[in-house]
Amino acid sequence: MGKKGGGRVRVKQVGPKGPKAMVNPMADLMTPPEDMINLPPPPDRSFQLFWPISQTFSMDPAGFQCIYPSYLDSTKTTSKGRRIGAEKAVPNPTVSDISQVLQTLNIRHVLQPNKGYSRDIETLWDNPGRVLFEPTDSYSKRQLLLEIASKIEALPARIQRLEQEKIQAEIERKKEEEAALREKQAQKQQKQLQAQQSTKSGKSNKKKSKKKR
Repeated sequence: MGKKGGGRVRVKQVGPKGPKAMVNPMADLMTPPEDMINLPPPPDRSFQLFWPISQTFSMDPAGFQCIYPSYLDSTKTTSKGRRIGAEKAVPNPTVSDISQVLQTLNIRHVLQPNKGYSRDIETLWDNPGRVLFEPTDSYSKRQLLLEIASKIEALPARIQRLEQEKIQAEIERKKEEEAALREKQAQKQQKQLQAQQSTKSGKSNKKKSKKKR
């Protein structure tokens, strides 16, 4: 009988097959994908709502004038954009408030809820938006600002919104008070525990001292 394999010698490979994969030395320091904070996409600054809605595709706002909530906001200074006297202004008006008043006055307008006011950078995230309105012979722009401000506080939707905000603020205040109380109690318990441990340690040292004598 002949030799198996025709006398050929088989060489067995020792060790891992193929090139060794490179290991990232910083891998342990990287944040896992599930722990990464994913910020929401920025709002569409070009989004707008037309009133009347039936004229969405026919209305041309090219010649409309602009109102930012800051124009009517009693919490803003004139340098931040307030355009009427503080005594005539209202706190924190929104573009929705302005739109509702313009609807009662039957003035065509375009609501742009995601626009920011260049003189007040905070409006990009705090009370954003603006309203473009069609000029009318019935009001100058200043007269219209005063008229809007005089009617805003009586809007049912605004009254309801402010009431809800007040309730939510009260809930948050109570949560903060409860958290502060729990923290205070935890600190008190920690101090008591430390005092007890200190007392026990003192007694133990005294006993050891007596034994040595």
